[in-house]
Amino acid sequence: MTTTGSGTMTPVTGGGVSLSGLGPGLPPTLLPLPRYATLMGIPLPHFMQLGGPKAPLTGGCDKVWDQNARETLAWTVQQAEGMIADLLGYYPAPRYIVDEPHMAGLTGISSDWRNAELRTDWGRVECFGTETLTLVEAGATVQYSDNDNDPLEREETASIGTALYADLTACALACNVAVFFRVADGAIDAADPRFEIRPLTIDIDDTTMSISTESSLLVNPTLWTLTEAECAGSDDEDAWQYAFDTTRLVSQVDVYCRTTSIRSPVTLYWDGSCDCPGICQHDTQTACAYFTDKKRGFFVARPSTWNGTTNIEATPEYGMPPEQVTVSYLAGYPLDSRTCRMDSRLERAIVKLTNALLPEPPCGYCDAAQQRWQEDRMPVDPLTPEAAGLPWDMYSKGALEAWRLVKMMAMGHGGKLGYNG
Repeated sequence: MTTTGSGTMTPVTGGGVSLSGLGPGLPPTLLPLPRYATLMGIPLPHFMQLGGPKAPLTGGCDKVWDQNARETLAWTVQQAEGMIADLLGYYPAPRYIVDEPHMAGLTGISSDWRNAELRTDWGRVECFGTETLTLVEAGATVQYSDNDNDPLEREETASIGTALYADLTACALACNVAVFFRVADGAIDAADPRFEIRPLTIDIDDTTMSISTESSLLVNPTLWTLTEAECAGSDDEDAWQYAFDTTRLVSQVDVYCRTTSIRSPVTLYWDGSCDCPGICQHDTQTACAYFTDKKRGFFVARPSTWNGTTNIEATPEYGMPPEQVTVSYLAGYPLDSRTCRMDSRLERAIVKLTNALLPEPPCGYCDAAQQRWQEDRMPVDPLTPEAAGLPWDMYSKGALEAWRLVKMMAMGHGGKLGYNG
């Protein structure tokens, strides 16, 4: 990835969200993990490994979370999101899908294959293309403040791009703003999805913007590496817990605008040649996606070339239909344009199903969080016909409520009339 100094606008073209290899970061989820904590009533300082006088523990079972606990939760949220997406027919929030393959050279396909419709695996396509991150400011300064006048005097607000510093150049939309931890603070790469800071509050004022978030989300990633298990049996078994202090939070972050590059989102593949014992390769040609139904994912792949601004339709390099087509696109249920959050019904479904999937919480739940988790784990009794038909072979109250929300929002599997040639 490419980064430059403050104030430059350097594009970084990504290949979507990578879910392989944890490192010290967290596997990306569509629902931000701090949002799960908030909905469950878990204090964010405790969730992010902070305690002390400014963020005291309030109950006997209340606990500070470590990175192992957050990773366990992240993988469970991912599992819940996947199970829900399979039944919805689309992802609960927009996600980039890269080089999704589709067979095209099937028997009986229209000879006029440039008008033959294909269908993406996931519905609610927003646009065809790949993720691009444009650097707004590297090392943007963060200011911490106590704005709620609580007796603990904790600096709960982190502000980026306030009047105290140079204003940030605004992204086109608030939901396009992306903030990441810096490599200097422990991120593996610049704009690494495992080190994105979410959720954010964005205020765009004409050509500038300011960004704020809960300060606990900016705890320095280098502190995540110390876990409860690693401290067990040591002279200081609580060394992995940190008292809330702004010195333990990062002082700078990298700010980007996230957009979609429409350059040649489709690749066509034809039977190639093999130079044995060399490598066998397909012959390829770039193409654009002419959408016919974005909601259901129908599109037509047409050969094209990129002129630096847009895709220009081109003559096919081969007379026969391609064997295969790969397509990249952004798809999922749209975020709320005002808050940039996932639809509240889908948030609730993910939280409920996540709790049903957790045989025990990864960290101590108390009070409201414990009650919500226990209720979502309770079996449905008596087992109603509706509950007996649950698609996940899980018969808990949380799974049932998630299923009711999914049924209400599922896209269905209806087709459409297309071109037959």
